[in-house]
Amino acid sequence: FISHDLGLVGEIADNVVVMREGEVRESGPTQRIFSAPRDPYTRALLACRPRLDTRPRRLPVIDDFMRGGVAPDAALERPPAGANLIEAKGLRKEFRLRTGWFASKSLVAVREVTFGVTRGRTVGLVGESGSGKTTVALLVMRLLEASGGEARLEDTDLLRLSAAQMMAFRRRIQIVFQNPYASLNPRMSIGRTLTEPMRIHRLGADEGERIERARRLLQRVGLPQDAMHRYPHEFSGGQRQRIAIARALAVEPEVLICDEPVSALDVSVQATVLNLLLDLQEERGLAYLFISHDLAVVKYMSDEVLVMREGEVVERGAPEAIYRAPQHEYTRKLLAAVPRGVEGRKFGDGALTSSGTQP
Repeated sequence: FISHDLGLVGEIADNVVVMREGEVRESGPTQRIFSAPRDPYTRALLACRPRLDTRPRRLPVIDDFMRGGVAPDAALERPPAGANLIEAKGLRKEFRLRTGWFASKSLVAVREVTFGVTRGRTVGLVGESGSGKTTVALLVMRLLEASGGEARLEDTDLLRLSAAQMMAFRRRIQIVFQNPYASLNPRMSIGRTLTEPMRIHRLGADEGERIERARRLLQRVGLPQDAMHRYPHEFSGGQRQRIAIARALAVEPEVLICDEPVSALDVSVQATVLNLLLDLQEERGLAYLFISHDLAVVKYMSDEVLVMREGEVVERGAPEAIYRAPQHEYTRKLLAAVPRGVEGRKFGDGALTSSGTQP
């Protein structure tokens, strides 16, 4: 069983082999690896994942452990809520599906979804595949036309704007997609990828200023300036996602929609990208709509969580309240399905991990 999902590995495997850069760093019984890891890299992998029971200010990353450990981090503090920057009211999307030569039926993909996001805060959308999370994001951005409801950016209902009027608002709302390799043009250098949206939205006095802005963006997301002349295939998955974030920031948006931005990345890279997103939010006062099926990641990132099922919001509230005492049966099932590694698992000798007791 090969995976970067440590929760699944802990539930399934009897023995674990931890690899880094082509070599085995540690191996042994699953219980021992998870409860008393000996290699710094193994300890780092186990610590990098967001947890359902804690919410640190920053997630530890691999380099922290390889340098000799990390200091305890304070709990994450969030800014107080203010007036909504972006708001959806009764958002609805209905598709017509052809069922025969002359017949069709209606599929309601989003049903009466309402939420608001203020500056510097994050609303998380969580649910299984097909629950309507991404459709909500596309409706807010007018990449899909809504069948009903409102999507307001401050006092403007975006759903009522013409295409020409919408152009002025597009730079204020940007999106980071799940797969950075698919969302970046393989034929465009990174420099051109970053300067093209500036050119379209007429940012920067001239090309020289746009190039300088692009260089600063690359530096901010932790990439070298020689990346300007390279192409997407020359970067790792985590680096490509940093480029996608830089591209979204190139037009200086106020709202950033993050659609599964770390689900394709391994746990060590996930931590780096999530830390970067929180740093950028604090610096720029960005409002985030954060979409994921990973409940631990959503809890770590969000100030409010909306649980979606079959196009509807079935539960909403503060992350701690939802995860501590979920009210809806679907939310309870989602939480019960989260892989928890060796926690409570019975091994061959009948022993449980420290979180359980021997029967």
